[in-house]
Amino acid sequence: MAFCACYDDSKEGLIMSKMKFIVRASGEGTTTAARVGKHKIVIDADTQMGGKDMGPNPLETLLSALAACENVTANAVAKEMKFDLQGITFKITGEFDPRGFMGDPNVRTYFEKVEVEATVKTTESEDRIKELQKAVEPRCPVYGIFKASNIQMVNNWVIA
Repeated sequence: MAFCACYDDSKEGLIMSKMKFIVRASGEGTTTAARVGKHKIVIDADTQMGGKDMGPNPLETLLSALAACENVTANAVAKEMKFDLQGITFKITGEFDPRGFMGDPNVRTYFEKVEVEATVKTTESEDRIKELQKAVEPRCPVYGIFKASNIQMVNNWVIA
């Protein structure tokens, strides 16, 4: 689906249409094959969980989506800020208590804590990196989902 942005002649300026994303998926055992447009994503459980380890597990996929979303958002924000963003590498760690997945109703079934270590390749200062980080986090949709889920987010953005 394409991004749609249009302008009108009023003082409001930019008009954004709501976007709809469609994923089609099928499961065979623990392996899920998802299709998103022309792209295929394979998600599975590791052999320890009874899977075939044909791809990352759902929680690893979620952390990967966070990295990708922060990267896309950072690139958009960097252009607005005239920030020299040459690249970002992420190490994202999620803490998860499997007792919730195993049926304990007193334990959440999702991450308790997520740590984001972003290493930014740039000619900018540490202060400018912190400025970029502060602008990215509230605008990143996946980051917003994590925050709304009351997941403790620990963020550290540094210069490469």
